[in-house]
Amino acid sequence: MEKVLCNLINALPAECSQGILSLTGEWDATKWIQRDTVERLPFDRPQGNTKYFQALFKSLHEWSPDVLMTYNWGATDAIWLGRLSGIPHIIHSEHGFNVDEATSTQWKRNLVRFLVYRCASQLIVVSRDLESMMASQFHLSSERIRFIANGIDTDFYSPNLSEREKVRDALGIWPDEVAVGYAGRLDPVKNFPLLLEAFKLSLQTDRRFKLIFIGDGPDRESIDRFCREHDIQDCVRLVGQQESVLSYLRALDVFALTSFREQMPMSMLEAMAVGVPVLASAVGEIPTILKGQMAGIFHELHEGATAFSQSLLKYRDSTMRKQMGEAARLLVVDQFQQQTMIKNYYHLLEGVTGQSWAEMTWWK
Repeated sequence: MEKVLCNLINALPAECSQGILSLTGEWDATKWIQRDTVERLPFDRPQGNTKYFQALFKSLHEWSPDVLMTYNWGATDAIWLGRLSGIPHIIHSEHGFNVDEATSTQWKRNLVRFLVYRCASQLIVVSRDLESMMASQFHLSSERIRFIANGIDTDFYSPNLSEREKVRDALGIWPDEVAVGYAGRLDPVKNFPLLLEAFKLSLQTDRRFKLIFIGDGPDRESIDRFCREHDIQDCVRLVGQQESVLSYLRALDVFALTSFREQMPMSMLEAMAVGVPVLASAVGEIPTILKGQMAGIFHELHEGATAFSQSLLKYRDSTMRKQMGEAARLLVVDQFQQQTMIKNYYHLLEGVTGQSWAEMTWWK
């Protein structure tokens, strides 16, 4: 979600004055912003809902932008407060759910969503699953909902054989070994017990598998504990948070994602753009992306670790991996280009504001 936002910030015309208001005080994602003119709006979140609502209303009223873009559940208060403060155009984006709504959404939050979504000018969703939910569960009209697929810079996310070999050497992965990897936050919603169990089962058949976790988060300790308890730590690499994830993606043979919930995961698209096939759970937009393609394999979560392990074992075939990796990159290049995503956001902004930004050279 943060990458999509930063890519949009980078692509908007120079005439647009842009600012970011972080409700949590976290600014790590701003490393992806390439402009030094984007303002960081000060906001100290007070304790207690009443004081928080008052402080947020004050900030929005003083800032008073022409367009306010909010993201996911954590920013829904800014929708109705933004409307009360007189902001004319509010666009809310839903990119998915946290672990507390991993299997089902909470009814209290759904009631809030039902009410505040109606204060937004438009809602952006990144999966047909979310699009259907907005219409059926929250009874929003199709005119209010806009599906915009995530996009990847496929010139940047591309294969590089020499870098692949360099990273594999550094990680101690031999040429005949199969590197299975995950990149992103080590969060419970990613369902790592399923991935670890499937990996453990695969090792019982073939010890040439290596599992790489690129990232950090609250599940790191439990992953490490599982590996020690099952004596597979020599086959697992926890490389932590990396400034450059791209080089590690290039080192992989398979990208694995066994999440309880996803919508349109950027990390998966990035790995595919690098030429890495996928093994994933059939959630969100993943089945739509992979169905009928040679780019990867997906399973329903209820099929369990055995099904994932059996598919993982198929990836021992290097010829099959190469063919699927090439198909994965071609799929992203054809259907998930970053320029197409930005162009769709431009058209949305034009429709909401009534101002024409067409003929911009960036998409030509």
